[in-house]
Amino acid sequence: LINGLAGERDRWTEDSKNFAIKRQKLCGDVAIAAGFVTYCGPFNSEFRDSIYRESFLQDAQKREVPASDFVDLVAFLVDSATIGEWSLEGLPSDDLSIQNAIMVTRSSRYPLMIDPQGQANAWVKTRERERISNGLNNCITTL
Repeated sequence: LINGLAGERDRWTEDSKNFAIKRQKLCGDVAIAAGFVTYCGPFNSEFRDSIYRESFLQDAQKREVPASDFVDLVAFLVDSATIGEWSLEGLPSDDLSIQNAIMVTRSSRYPLMIDPQGQANAWVKTRERERISNGLNNCITTL
């Protein structure tokens, strides 16, 4: 039993070091994620990636803010169970749709959604069915 636990000690020591490194980079990772949610909403996937890589990551490096070399924004901002729940509500499973859902659910302001296929509209109506049924006084559906 003791010999079996000796291997666990090595693993726990390594996990502890990795956790300490992640903790040091957390502030920069949060700043990058917050910038993404705040500024990237109106743009398409390619331009979002460009802003993320060429502006947010480079700026953090230039200012010597401790941050990860790459932040998986979807994994950083939402867990897989929530993504599964959104999927059941009718949200498409592509990265752009998931990023949009993150912005819709994590933003304090009303997001602008350009939705030519009506997928986001259908998802929001499914997700907010109870609020909509209570009255449309708090909803803006069309401008």
